[in-house]
This record gives sequence, C-alpha cells and structure tokens, in this order.
Amino acid sequence: MTLLSRHRRYLGAMVAGLFGFLLLSNLIPDPLASMQWRVKVAPEWEFSRKLDLWFRNIGIFIQDNFGFRATLPVLRRELRAELNSPDSKPFYAGRDGQLFWGREQTPAQSAGALVRTANVERFVDMLGEMQRILAPLGTKIVVALPPNAQSVEVEALPLWNDALTYPTTEYDLALAGLKARGVTTVDLRPVLKASPAPRYLLTDTHWNARSSILAFNAVMVAAGHPDWQVDPAQVVGQLEPAPRGDLLRAMRMPPEVKEEDYRLNLPAKASKPRLDPVLRSLNEHIAFRSVVRDYAPEGLKVLIMGDSFTAMSWPRLFANAPVKEVAWMHASARVTGNCDFSFDDVKRYAPDLIIYARTERFFPCYGDDWPKGLPRPWRSAVPRNVAP
Repeated sequence: MTLLSRHRRYLGAMVAGLFGFLLLSNLIPDPLASMQWRVKVAPEWEFSRKLDLWFRNIGIFIQDNFGFRATLPVLRRELRAELNSPDSKPFYAGRDGQLFWGREQTPAQSAGALVRTANVERFVDMLGEMQRILAPLGTKIVVALPPNAQSVEVEALPLWNDALTYPTTEYDLALAGLKARGVTTVDLRPVLKASPAPRYLLTDTHWNARSSILAFNAVMVAAGHPDWQVDPAQVVGQLEPAPRGDLLRAMRMPPEVKEEDYRLNLPAKASKPRLDPVLRSLNEHIAFRSVVRDYAPEGLKVLIMGDSFTAMSWPRLFANAPVKEVAWMHASARVTGNCDFSFDDVKRYAPDLIIYARTERFFPCYGDDWPKGLPRPWRSAVPRNVAP
C-alpha cells in the first residue's frame, strides 16, 4: 500500500511548486520591474551619501522590483482578456486598447444597469431650487455634465458590453427632470459622439482637449450665446505627446503605449487666476481652489461650477464674450462628492451665467448632501442614517 495516494502526491508537488515560486520571486528581480529607486540619486553625490540613501530605501526598492509585483497584474490582465471576462476594478481595457475607469460604479452607470433614482431626483431638486432663487436676480443656469468615457467611446468598449441593454440611464433621467423644471441643459454625449475619435485620453479618465472645446461650444449655444464660441480650427492644434495617465501607470501597461493630446492655442485675453474674497469655501484638494480670471473692466460675470474636466481650460475660453470676469469653483467640498458646495458663495458672487458641469459619475446627490445656504424644498425629509 502506498504511503500517499496519487492525488495527494500531485497536491504535494503543487504546494511545493507554489512555495518554490514564492521563494524564487524574492531572489530574482521582476522581469517587468523598472529597477529604479523612488528617490533619485544625483550623479554628483559622494558615494557615502548614495550608500546612505540606498540603505534607507532598500525596503521600498525590494517591494517595487521583486516578488513579481509588476508581472502578476499583467498576467491577470492577459488571462482575463483571453477568457473574455470583464474586469471592473479598478480599470479595464476596451477592444481597441482604450482604458476605462471601473470604480465609482462608472461602467454600470453608463450602461444603465445602475439608476439611483432618489439621488438623481435630489440633484434635479437642487438645480431647480437654485434656479427658483437666482432667476429673479438675473442669473441663468446651464447644466452640462461631462460624460463618462463609457458613455461616449461606445465603439471602443469591450465586447461583453454589447450584451448590456437597459432602458435608461441616470444621465437621461437627470436631463428629463431638469427639462421638466425649466432648467436649460445640453446633452454632451451626442456632441462628442459626432466628433471623430479620439475623444478621450487613452490612459486617463478625462476627455481630450478637442472634446473640451467642442463641449464648451455646445454650452455656449445652449446658453443662448452662439457668438461666444471659439473656432476649433484656430484653438485646437495637432496631436502631440502627453504625460501618461494614472490608468496606464496603475495597470503596468508596457512602455510602448503612448499618450497623445491636442495642443490648445488658447487666447491670451484672460488674466492669471486670482483668489476672490467672495468665494470663501474651499474644496478639500488644494488644486481645486476657487479662482477668478479677469477679462475686461466691465461686462458680464460667469461662474463655472465643475471639476477637473473644466478647471484648466473653460475659464480661459471666453475671448469672444463680453465678460468682465469668469470664476471657477468646484461643485463639491470633496473631490469625489457633489451637492455640498456653498450656495452662499454663489449668491455673493452674483453671476449672470452659471455653468454647472459636474462629471457624470459624480453628479448624483448622495445621502443628506445639500448646498450650504440653499433652502430645502422638502421640509419633512428624513436625514441620512436617521430612522423614521
């Protein structure tokens, strides 16, 4: 009688191989690792200084370059691609190599598999209440939500996405609700779909520079100011190399994948951004400070309430508009939030035009979030985490 049955011998060999693989991973550098130190060593440093830095950072170096840390995610990605299996977290690749963001329930939201009706209705109530208060003061509101890449780059989505058929999306629900409230909106999805690819950055969650310009022009038309548009032929330049996005770095994609974006030739009519004492509330991230750009001594005031999709470009595109200044503020006190900005700041600034442009994946109002200083239209609502 054998000491071990055949299947147990095979199991033992498999366990031994697994332990051997783990041991090997700590002795042999990862073949896909960069073998670089996170802290740069200047060539002119003395050897003793270099040695001290290496010793203090040897642990991080081993973590980055051993243990197959770079290889395993690539193997996982290739295996899922061979099995035609969707990978929803944190990123996944489309059929032409386009990378898509998989968190914040973005794929389900764009497909219509996720429709948070109550959160969307809360968003609609918020904009409707803002218009009720600001319209008599002469302020016009235009809502333009920058779409998820999944809502525009439909032909680049993975094959499994073709099987998803849902009747409506949160974007559709929001536009219908705002229209019923009399709030001016513009659906940016068909605007961008009508333009040639690429529309979004290959390795980043954001649209590219040309899409930003096309979306801006669509907003100007919706606002009733088609003469405020900029000429894409003059503003949008050629494709040129751009920094690789966070999606690429996190997925350990091979270095031959290149990022490109269109050069923007923006008019130099706007001043450099300045702080304004009226816009007191701040986003939690220092990069999203509320700022104002001056254009002329007299004219209209525009307030853009958005996020990283609009922060760098849209405030600088009003060269053809009779504006005095253009302000930009984040639509939330948090980077990933919404509906918790300061309406008191908005009233103090007293703009003639508000462009509300929170990106699609963050626009629904969560929990009990509501703008500071904006009256609630429902007095008997139950606060978050409080039983009725």
